[in-house]
Order: sequence, then structure tokens, then C-alpha cells
Amino acid sequence: MQIICLLTAILFCVNGQVLFPDALHSSLSRSINKNCGETPYDYYKRPELGRIYENPWLVLLRHPGDWLHFCHGTLITDRYVLTTASCGSDVLTTANSSTVNPPTEIVLGEHDLSTDPDCESEQNCSQAVQIRATDSVIMHPNFTFTSYENDIALLVLNASVQFSNSIRPICLPLYSIVTDCDDHLLNLYNVIWTTASRPTQIWMRLVPREVCRERLRNWTSVKNGQMCARIHNTLPVDMRGSAGSALQVDYHGRIYQIGMLSIGFSDTSYDNPYIFIDIPKHITWINDST
Repeated sequence: MQIICLLTAILFCVNGQVLFPDALHSSLSRSINKNCGETPYDYYKRPELGRIYENPWLVLLRHPGDWLHFCHGTLITDRYVLTTASCGSDVLTTANSSTVNPPTEIVLGEHDLSTDPDCESEQNCSQAVQIRATDSVIMHPNFTFTSYENDIALLVLNASVQFSNSIRPICLPLYSIVTDCDDHLLNLYNVIWTTASRPTQIWMRLVPREVCRERLRNWTSVKNGQMCARIHNTLPVDMRGSAGSALQVDYHGRIYQIGMLSIGFSDTSYDNPYIFIDIPKHITWINDST
């Protein structure tokens, strides 16, 4: 009887087909989680610098004429990029562009900023990066700059992107897939471009919300739609321009984005937590907006 109850608890039925919970992430949404989270690597521990095709969903936001980006984002469909509302507020769209203020460049398929295209060998080169503008920015209606609560936005690209080995959407969890209890089991990484030409894969650990609230009590409060994580080692990391970057976990052979970097404190100790947007707690808004 116990086995039957356990199976009943972990199985779901969709259109008459019985699915295990991890399959629901790709089945219950009309728009997101299609051909997502795929890379050519098996994960145990990632190298510090990302490998070619390892993070094909990473997106850079930059102003025309600038080489450096001001924010990150992640591709979640062929037309939508997920980023923070604080980043989205700085994005100039095609709707309000002019010769004085051209629209923000959305850079997809980037890996090594010093080369284009990127090559693993003479026979294995990625396609050139794709650059898009945005038709519009969908801001979370309850975003507040004072607390950065609901710091989440969607960029609607002015044209669809073609998926390839170097451009592919990341998966988003429709329900929570990790807890503080199994944190020690996770290959959990925040992937950002820092001072290196290739993205840095920063090994992270989750911080329980109450612990995070206590550690950051002199700087900010932690809201229910936010989560916390800290860098797992003592290496210094330049986090400038990294808002909107993905907190990623390897889950059943696919890469899922469980969080999005919102707030960091450069003047605190290395092991203090950063605040991320909790993706599962905003998944209904994301799904309904795409």
C-alpha cells in the first residue's frame, strides 16, 4: 500500500499519459521549455571558464557602440529573453528608438568575446553571434526599485532567433526542484562574463532564507519571491554587469535556471549571499506573459 501511495504522489496524468514530475516541465507549458537546457557535456564539476556550446542560452545586453555589456539575460524561447526589471528599465526598444538613442543590442550565441566565430577546432566552429533589438519590454507590474521585489522582466525580440549549438533556450522549473536540504548534492552555478573573454562558471551554494535575512540585515530585507546563494570558494569575482545572469542547476540531464541574479554587495565579505529572483515563484507570470 505504501508503494502505491508513493507512486501516486510522484506520477501525474497529462492528456491521458502518465508522466513523472520532471517530464511535466516540458509538457505543461505552451511556450517555454521546448528543446531547452541541452549541452554536449556530462556534468560533475564544471571548469572555471565555460566551454564552447556549454551555455548557449546566455544573453548580453549592451548599448550600441559599447564593447562592454551592462546586464545579462537568458533565452527562454525564440522570441523572449528573461532578465531583471532593473535591467529592463535601461533597455531602449525599437518602439522608442531614434537616431540619438538607437535600441539596445541583445547579443545571442556569444562565447568568447575575443573571437567571432568561436571555434573548438578548425573543423568545429560555431555560427556567428546574432544581434537583435527589442520590440518591447514586459515589466513585472509589482516591481519596486526600493526593495527589488519582483525584479523580473521579459524582452520581446524584434525577430525570432534560429536555434543552433550556440543558441538554445534554458529550461525553467514549473515547480521547485531543489531545496536547502539537498544543496550539497547540487552542481549549482552562476554563469557570467566578468573580466575574462569567456564566461566564468561560479560554483554556488544555496543559503536558507532566514540565514540570508540575518546576514544581510544591515543592507536589505529578503522577500518571499527572492532566494539567496553564495560563492562556494574564496576566489574574488567581479560581478559588475552581471544582473540578470542565471543561477543554473543540472537536473535530470538538462540545465534549469532556478534563480536570476538581482542584488549583490561588492563591499561585503566574499561569503556573504547574493539575492536572486526565485524563478519557480514567478513561473506563472513568466508563462502567462510569453
